[in-house]
Amino acid sequence: MIVQSTNSKAVVYKGLPPIHCCCDATWRRLPNGEQGVFFMTGGAHEPEPGNHVVLCRSRDEGETWEEPEIVHRSAACERELAQGIPHYLDPAWRDRLHPGIATTMSEVIIQDGVITVFLQIHNGWFSNWQVATISSADSGNTWGSPVPFEPMPHRAFIRNLYQASWGEWLLPYQYYPVTQQIDSSPMGDGSMANPQNGVFIAPTPAGPWEKGAPANGPSGWAENNVVELRDGRLVMLSRSDVGVLFRTESLDRGRTWSGFAPTDIANPTSKFRLFRLSDGRIALLHNPVWRKPQPHKSKSDINRNPLALWISDNDMQTWSDQITITDFPGALEYPDGEVSEDERFLHFAFDYNRHDVIYWCLPIPPARR
Repeated sequence: MIVQSTNSKAVVYKGLPPIHCCCDATWRRLPNGEQGVFFMTGGAHEPEPGNHVVLCRSRDEGETWEEPEIVHRSAACERELAQGIPHYLDPAWRDRLHPGIATTMSEVIIQDGVITVFLQIHNGWFSNWQVATISSADSGNTWGSPVPFEPMPHRAFIRNLYQASWGEWLLPYQYYPVTQQIDSSPMGDGSMANPQNGVFIAPTPAGPWEKGAPANGPSGWAENNVVELRDGRLVMLSRSDVGVLFRTESLDRGRTWSGFAPTDIANPTSKFRLFRLSDGRIALLHNPVWRKPQPHKSKSDINRNPLALWISDNDMQTWSDQITITDFPGALEYPDGEVSEDERFLHFAFDYNRHDVIYWCLPIPPARR
């Protein structure tokens, strides 16, 4: 059944040139009860030296949003911003790049009153990036210094934390092994063709983390999410470059994974989110479309639209509810958020055409009887 949803929404941030780039918007309920949206901004593109991570907060349940607060912007980035940033393809500009100048993000965890943001810190061209965390114990009013994520400190993305029914915590990762070609290249990251996708496993969300064996993921930006089925199996879905999501399963609680195989879920090479409800239903927040790119079309014409919520009541065999959230023209990208405690609403944020950040509160349909 396909139904049209009733929604509430608000503009969190409207980017204006020359610092209009927005990406990886992530909604979280802050420890003090406020709403927060974390995202990468700065500059006109990703990657470039001006990229940094900010937080916008709402004190009135998402109706209005305050100006961005800096989560992490390096001293080197501050100098670049003060000098004025040339276009990111300018060779002379490239010569000034150095490690630690730019930052993006991949996950925000809130546990026991502490916010932890997973960062990727790079040289403005995303070359051999470092993985670090930065934390706040006062709802984002102040932040500590970045700390390397020791279990996987380079060339990785850490994805959404998940607690399994048996009590363990799972932290999905995508890792790109260093090759001689990549290691010796001063520009770019060489190849994204051989990602390894798996999970870290811990008894608490603070660790210590055990690294599960990875599966060889689909080529490209293999963003992954994990969810548990009713029988205890774990399923990992991953973005791919071929127009559908890929799937792997674990029968030993994330220690090993089967080989990835394509699903029939269309995906325009974009990030998505999985959620498991307490009644066993599984929700998928994504762009359920694939259109072959045309040279004369812009990205907003061909990809990442519409934005939808699908819900399965039979362990992802079928999707009984397929809710079109919005098909407003343009690219509706990288949604991330959380289900409310009473499971009546899904709160999330996404970027619109890489220059605006949108907050959405979506009612979750009740389980079928």
